[in-house]
Amino acid sequence: MAFFIAAATLLIAGCGDDSKRGNKEESSKGVAASTICDGTLDTEAAGALQRLAGTNRFEEGTGTNEAGEPRKFSLRNTVEHLHDEYRKRGACWVYTAGDDSGEPLLEIRFSASSSHPSASQKESSGQTRYPLGVYANTGPTGADLFFQCTTKAPSKDAYIGDAKYVKAELLSTATKIQGDSSDKDRMLILNSISRKLAQEAGCASEADLPTTVPSQ
Repeated sequence: MAFFIAAATLLIAGCGDDSKRGNKEESSKGVAASTICDGTLDTEAAGALQRLAGTNRFEEGTGTNEAGEPRKFSLRNTVEHLHDEYRKRGACWVYTAGDDSGEPLLEIRFSASSSHPSASQKESSGQTRYPLGVYANTGPTGADLFFQCTTKAPSKDAYIGDAKYVKAELLSTATKIQGDSSDKDRMLILNSISRKLAQEAGCASEADLPTTVPSQ
């Protein structure tokens, strides 16, 4: 699955980010879970983030990424870059307040996609399927959620052409995750942000993502 392939990216990219996270005073205070990722976490998702982190104060990556784009997550910016190459896409980097390790608790990304994994595909050990979107599952290093969302490439030279789906991926640092419901908690977070992104992209009815994550 995609989160296995991208797991190394989370660790490598996260290590170079802590110098851009603001001053020590900001780190010591942090912000509430409900304000993280452009305020896209609903009540259930905010609670899930707090359980995963074992705290209620958080920080986001700041500064700019390798492409010169703002590192702080924005729904509008993320929708605008759905068809761009990986380094230009919007991402939400979530840290627990005061964590100076340079490794994020979570990294959440979105991209346009012309296809999605088959619903009949057999799950590997440690993976859990969820009845969300057109395909959703969790595994040891994160979660994937594909949902219908027709988007047009901004130009013929776009990295990704016209697409019928959006791929949402959440990568997590295993050593930082807490709690006994980490699979569902990660999906709660990914579904909440995906639902808000679908609204921003104008495809909420097409995506048809629920407000509550059903049992797997």
